[in-house]
Amino acid sequence: MARLAKRVVHHLKRNLIPPTEPVAALPVLDMARVIERGRCAYDGYQRGSSLAHGALAEQVWNDPLFRKALAAARLPQVRTMCTEPRLMNLFLLTKFFLKDLGSQNVIEYGTYRGGGALFLATLLKELYPGARVWALDTFEGMPEINANVDLPPPDDFADTNLNTIRFTAEQLGLDNVEFVKGLIQDTAPAVYAKAGSFGLAHIDVVLHSAVKYAQDTAWEAMAPGGYLVYDDATEPTCPGATRAVEEMIEGRGLSMEQVWPHIIMRARLGA
Repeated sequence: MARLAKRVVHHLKRNLIPPTEPVAALPVLDMARVIERGRCAYDGYQRGSSLAHGALAEQVWNDPLFRKALAAARLPQVRTMCTEPRLMNLFLLTKFFLKDLGSQNVIEYGTYRGGGALFLATLLKELYPGARVWALDTFEGMPEINANVDLPPPDDFADTNLNTIRFTAEQLGLDNVEFVKGLIQDTAPAVYAKAGSFGLAHIDVVLHSAVKYAQDTAWEAMAPGGYLVYDDATEPTCPGATRAVEEMIEGRGLSMEQVWPHIIMRARLGA
């Protein structure tokens, strides 16, 4: 009972206290910063370990820009399914790591109700005004699954309305996000040609074929060192997504830069 009361008090304090100051820097770790097997383990631990076990999560929560983006992502009509730690990780990647790449554009494969795309667009609007988010989805639910590699997902992702998403983006003043309707295999090539390159690919699809297509085709569209961020590959209901990541690791000889709260790999790091 005392533990429950403590959690309730913590939750109330956390939500009632307004944001105070931006996160100025990430914690310094006692490990070497080296690049090997296509990743920088230091960077991954700096984000993941510090969020899970240090004070970084509280610092991010108190950052006004994070809270502004979170508010957009949690509007009822577009509410994201991304967990708070994953949104924090996307925030850290966008604020502290995209600036070092040749592109700050973002592509999102699998947008559903649009909250995640609006979260990223809010960050880009302030941090990189010239960058854009391209958000790809059928906006009509799931395509057919391959029962040999995929489980039926727990949701058909059909309760979404593209007109509502676009209207919400307009009301928020987010003119830096483009929602692209259709199967990603059909729409992505034109997006690649239009955007030029990306610094971050948010791979938020659950089926093996979709994850494999996204990671394989994004590879050459990414700025060197760009971030492939997987939202569903660690979920027990998405074996196809996990298998696609394993195939990427085996096929390209990569190591994961981060395993929590996302799996993250780097595209052509050092190229």
